[in-house]
Amino acid sequence: MLVSIIAGKQMAEEIRKALADAGDIVFEHIGKLDSESVKEIFYSASRVSSEVLIVDLDVFLGKEIISALQSFRIARPGTRIIVIAPERKPGDEIISSIVGLGIYDIAAEEKESNWSEIIRNILLSPPATYAQAARWHTGQFLNASIQAKERVIIEERPAGIVTIAVSATAHGIGCTHSALSIASFLARLGHSTAVIEDSQRPVFSFLCSVLKAKEGKVEGSYTVHGIDIFPVDESRNNGNWNYDMLLKKIKAGQYEYVVRDLGVLDSARKKEMYRADIAFIVASAAKWRWHEIIDRIDFDFDIIFPLALQSDVEEISFYAGIKGTALSYCPNPFARENDFIFLKLLAPVLPSRKKKKSLFGISLF
Repeated sequence: MLVSIIAGKQMAEEIRKALADAGDIVFEHIGKLDSESVKEIFYSASRVSSEVLIVDLDVFLGKEIISALQSFRIARPGTRIIVIAPERKPGDEIISSIVGLGIYDIAAEEKESNWSEIIRNILLSPPATYAQAARWHTGQFLNASIQAKERVIIEERPAGIVTIAVSATAHGIGCTHSALSIASFLARLGHSTAVIEDSQRPVFSFLCSVLKAKEGKVEGSYTVHGIDIFPVDESRNNGNWNYDMLLKKIKAGQYEYVVRDLGVLDSARKKEMYRADIAFIVASAAKWRWHEIIDRIDFDFDIIFPLALQSDVEEISFYAGIKGTALSYCPNPFARENDFIFLKLLAPVLPSRKKKKSLFGISLF
């Protein structure tokens, strides 16, 4: 079980006890949050693909938690949210608004209670229903003014910036090629797209130089075939992810999609894969390299096999229990030959297209 937590120090310890041998923490924030930090922390949490988010209400000073939880629910509708609310009573406006968001797992026991046991029992139980949380619901919603607007957004397209992570089982297999191909495909669909380099062997600076790329929308980026490329700035490399250092620029560029070229998969990059909205691993379908897949990957990710026959991909997919896709030969990552494949692979994060009908009932597209 992959768990994210936002909690005070003492409650965080109780959560860790509850998760002993039962789950892994993939995101955590410990300590109080002021009104300006709440949205940023929840935005960071929403970039992590966790199964459960545990929130300790004692770390929040005001009502900003409501809009933050609402945004998180839109970005991660499949994540179960558990709210820890020590000594809160029915009639509490904040709890009522939380229930109004469809969050029903509420723990409001006394502060001196055995919280690790309480949290463990909740995690081992099915998600609560409205019937179990109805006593908290007064029918009021503290953030009703933005509710309708955000509901429309989630119906039409993924909320916020969609992050796509691409990694590989080894050098030279096609990680960078695949990342550029995905970004190029999205750009052809008319989406504002950026590619960020976070690989062990940086090549984007050289690529931009060879292609004589012009400056992109924001400082530090270069435009290549309609996409903005952010090379690693090795002079400023302090051990942090290039992606994290560029967050403000990404927001300033108003990109719809960000593709991360992570390079060869390792433990640190695996965590980054889980932070993305969707992630792909590039691998070889050669039988003598099957061990690179079976030994190293999580089967949650889609696997891309460049230059592979469909029959080979079907064989390894069967034996390894993975979701594999063959990518046909296409040396130019900016070409459109494999667009039909990327359309299927990226379907979960592409905007939905609602059919419009004319007055005569004929579909327009």
